[in-house]
Amino acid sequence: MAAPVRLEVENLAWGPPGRPPVVSGVSFALAPGGRLAVVGANGAGKSSLLRCLYRVNRPRSGTVRLDGDDLWSLAPRLAARRVAAVLQETPPDFPFTVREMVEAGRTPHAASLFAGDASAAVVAEAMARMEIAHLAGRRFATLSGGEKQRTLIARALAQEPGLLVLDEPTNHLDIRHRLEAIRLLKGLDLTIVATLHDLDFAADMADAALVLDEGRPAAFGPVRETLQPDLIRRSFGVEAEVTSWRGGLRFAYSLPEDKA
Repeated sequence: MAAPVRLEVENLAWGPPGRPPVVSGVSFALAPGGRLAVVGANGAGKSSLLRCLYRVNRPRSGTVRLDGDDLWSLAPRLAARRVAAVLQETPPDFPFTVREMVEAGRTPHAASLFAGDASAAVVAEAMARMEIAHLAGRRFATLSGGEKQRTLIARALAQEPGLLVLDEPTNHLDIRHRLEAIRLLKGLDLTIVATLHDLDFAADMADAALVLDEGRPAAFGPVRETLQPDLIRRSFGVEAEVTSWRGGLRFAYSLPEDKA
């Protein structure tokens, strides 16, 4: 596994050509091994920001740096060795087995798609981490939504990135596998940026939170200091009660008019 990277985002802005920016003024830094939850209401620009971090959306302005290197100045193959992404959308049902899907994560490291004893060991470890080794010979198309998501996370781990970017990584998982996925992410020696709608899971997974509001940062800082009732009210339009529970945070919500 590659060493975790230091991620620095400075005054980043992006939007489609000829239209107002979807995200703007975004700046934050994560130390190697830091875990960031990006949260905000629907349409706040979370996925657009993530696409700038895994080289789909080229920023209009600002920079993304990995250990001081400008991400967008790197050769694509080198960038793919340093950043891996797991997206919200489930890919088409390729006629591949689970093992072959995970092996595809080795593409940036090999001249051919499936190659090498060293790659086989990395693939086996990634599958074991996501508890899908028993599914190795199954066709990807036959898996449940949760099994597909775990396979895609394993494929990203097989890429051996220093930065792992995840767009709603628990979206297709049941409660048990959500908890297991969060535990896994917390145990990885990687720098992680993830969007999460569920603030309970965001607080469990991350040590820092970036709150986006209409494409601009509303707050960035430690989870316990950032995800507080006043900010949740402003960003999500709901009343919130935040309590400590088993060393973490738990959130209860109500619509403003429901508050006595």
